[in-house]
Amino acid sequence: MLSIWRGFSKAEEVQSIIAAWGDDPGNMECCEHNAALLELVRKSDTLKHVANYLGRFREIFAQSKRNAFAYGRGETYALELGNNLTRTISSEMALLATPETIPLFLQKYQRKQLKQYQRREPIYKGAGDIICCLDESDSTKGDAAAWGKAVAMTLLDIAADGNRKFALIHFSSKDKFQTDLFLPGEWTGADRMRAADIFMNGGTDFETPLQEALRLMEQASFEQADIVFITDGQCELPEEYLKQLQKEQTAWKFTITGILLDMNNPGMEFSLERFCQDIYRTSELLGADIVTELVTARQ
Repeated sequence: MLSIWRGFSKAEEVQSIIAAWGDDPGNMECCEHNAALLELVRKSDTLKHVANYLGRFREIFAQSKRNAFAYGRGETYALELGNNLTRTISSEMALLATPETIPLFLQKYQRKQLKQYQRREPIYKGAGDIICCLDESDSTKGDAAAWGKAVAMTLLDIAADGNRKFALIHFSSKDKFQTDLFLPGEWTGADRMRAADIFMNGGTDFETPLQEALRLMEQASFEQADIVFITDGQCELPEEYLKQLQKEQTAWKFTITGILLDMNNPGMEFSLERFCQDIYRTSELLGADIVTELVTARQ
């Protein structure tokens, strides 16, 4: 019985690693490329930990692409989760037709999990290059860091699919950061894994990654940028800096989406609301639901 369990566990590990880090996640064949990939990932506890989330997130992205459909005069729309009844699709509204399914509809409505047409946004939102600022302070070590890196790698997939630039800014204490650039057609799977295997350690400073994001827009031609800012902490920014950041947002037409990793600390105070247009909290939404919304807003 023990040997059967070990075999099952081994198969799960192989599937998880290939789904997360493979160039063709659906190809589970025992080939030379997959064998080399497994050997490489098994040497890194970080990459194995990230794989626990990344395979599922990549499937969410793939499913979202399959769900895009033509509507109206050939215009392409996608689906998202929410509770806006004016945009809820007909199959969800059909749950109201019978008494047995009404409770399910109400539950999905309360949790903002009804499938609905994605709202049209200004062209610069979600259509430009992507910058991910990832908090790698000491307090994120473990599940929070692995989840955040899996989100970052999914955003990289989205950027690559749209032939857009992507940057991952690892940050922790003041002036402690590293930027990994991924330009269309100029990076490999190995580059991707090297970026995910980094961990900065240290404290938390928000100004450093934001300044680096602005530098990328000014010097590296990141256009109509979409910034995703992932953190588990709080860092008050000076009032003067916030005013300047607002001016930069207007000038460069970029948006900032904040993700607060507060699963184990619901109700904590945080400072993202001062500079983020949208905020997701892991204490309020399941991780997969947050990724679903990130994906649908950026296709």
